[in-house]
Amino acid sequence: MVEQLNLIACRAIGRLLPSLLAMLILALPVKAQGVSRSFRVSAESSQLEVINKVGSITVGVAEGAVITVIARQAASSDLNFAQPSQDRVKVEVTGNQAIDLVIHVPPRSTLNLLCYKGPIKVKNISGQIQARTTEGDIQIHQVRSPRVEAHSTSGNVSFSGEILPSGSYTLKSFSGRVEATLPASADFKLYASSFRGGMDLGGFQMNFLKQTDKLVEGVLGNGRASIYLWTQEGSINLRRKP
Repeated sequence: MVEQLNLIACRAIGRLLPSLLAMLILALPVKAQGVSRSFRVSAESSQLEVINKVGSITVGVAEGAVITVIARQAASSDLNFAQPSQDRVKVEVTGNQAIDLVIHVPPRSTLNLLCYKGPIKVKNISGQIQARTTEGDIQIHQVRSPRVEAHSTSGNVSFSGEILPSGSYTLKSFSGRVEATLPASADFKLYASSFRGGMDLGGFQMNFLKQTDKLVEGVLGNGRASIYLWTQEGSINLRRKP
């Protein structure tokens, strides 16, 4: 009799086991695979604002009048997307996990990028660029922008691209290295200051208005553009474009 009851119980458990396993699998947290959004914008005057907490921001050039945002390992609930007008798109990460944003924009887009903890990369943009991070490197390369502002608290800041007449280029880091690679034909006025890291001006033959081991003011050509390089603890390196 006991053996018969045990057999009945085993059969019942066997029938229930698949259902129990299915319920357990459904209860497990699902790992986010990513979010992708696209916005039609004005190719000539589009603006992008991005706020990320932890992770990276990478911006490159899109094909056509569209801004495309890919958020890796994110869920829809982790981000807020807004398009107040055809010209402007805002992306904000609301979750606390690390999210890497890969974004493509029209070349002439104006960028306003903020990352509390993580690196920022921008490439091939000809609009105005503002990039800020408290912890992470900022790389702005192969650009043709009339205005660039890049500020990092503890990371390195690097820039390469054309220097436009009347353009303004400000690169700052409190404890990181500041580097700028410029064409040999660049025409600019330079303000460079490093309190502890030293400076290498890359052999540019400029007319120095002030020159010490911590502060340099000089003019190359007619001084049509303005370049500001500043770091408290790191070094400043000015390079000629090969």
